[in-house]
Amino acid sequence: MMKENKAVFSGELKNILKGVSRTLYLSIKILPEPLKTSMAMGYLVARTMDTVTDCPALDAGGKREMLALFRGLENKNNAWALGGRIKQAAQSISNQKEKKLLFKFEKIAALYAAFSESELAPLKALVDGVAKGMEMDLDAFGRGGVVALQTEDDLKKYCVLIGGEPGIFWSRLYRETIRRNNINFGKFPSERDAGLIGSALQITNILKDMSADLRIGRCYLPQPDLASVDLKPGDLLDPAKMDRLRPVVYKWICWAVDQLDLSEEFLASIPKTELALRAAFIWPIYWAMDTLQEIAKANLLDPLCCPKIKRSRIYSTIARTPQLILSNTAFARGYRFRRETLIVAISGR
Repeated sequence: MMKENKAVFSGELKNILKGVSRTLYLSIKILPEPLKTSMAMGYLVARTMDTVTDCPALDAGGKREMLALFRGLENKNNAWALGGRIKQAAQSISNQKEKKLLFKFEKIAALYAAFSESELAPLKALVDGVAKGMEMDLDAFGRGGVVALQTEDDLKKYCVLIGGEPGIFWSRLYRETIRRNNINFGKFPSERDAGLIGSALQITNILKDMSADLRIGRCYLPQPDLASVDLKPGDLLDPAKMDRLRPVVYKWICWAVDQLDLSEEFLASIPKTELALRAAFIWPIYWAMDTLQEIAKANLLDPLCCPKIKRSRIYSTIARTPQLILSNTAFARGYRFRRETLIVAISGR
């Protein structure tokens, strides 16, 4: 096991995580050690990979080489080679929080290398899965203009890699924690369900960030979906086209909800003695449903429109935590209310 998880993560890395993830930071913060540091490390490495892959100063070939190095991050030579490239890339990043993340990469890599072999296994699986998703980005986009994914299966596969793999990573850490603390507990969170829930969280992010992605040439909505409403990828740069696009957005909102419906059974598989684990799962689910509600009514093509939930909504969910973590029924009631409100909103009833 690692010797200084809590001490290291409580320093600069904690502040970096808080800066680049408003809501996930809250969920990770309440977890016990060593789960907290493993979760934080997984997110920080994946977020660094994402920032590097989006960096305009790097060509596609350089990005592929860096993704290959990330797959062997525990190797000091790989970490050293990455460190130099990442510092160069950081110079072209305008977002100050992401720039800080890149400049602190050496600390992230050092903590990563301190993990034992057994702790590294789920991290390496996460990095490999996310890297494959980012390689899909490099394959699909960057040819000039706005390009759409070719098929519905392409989008689903992308969500499985970028969102589903982190979900599986989360579930594996949960299973290990539950196994260690609840020796006689016979039921464990499903990796399959966690992957599907993670995919739903990813499509939520894709819809939320649509306008920004379009302006760097990426349309994650599949070409056949656009054709069904007589649109081309480049048309989505015009905010006036939102009304025509809305049925496609609603389709993928419904797809997300189908996966999020698994959250009731997933929560029931976490023992009620594991209060922090339950809370850290409940919050992202509720906030995803709240975000989908904002997405449903927003003009996602308007670069000035950024659908996100208000802080008051976040804190009201946190305030209800004691009731939610002790009762699967209370969680289900809140989830189903959000679900019904959302479905009514997009069905026009």
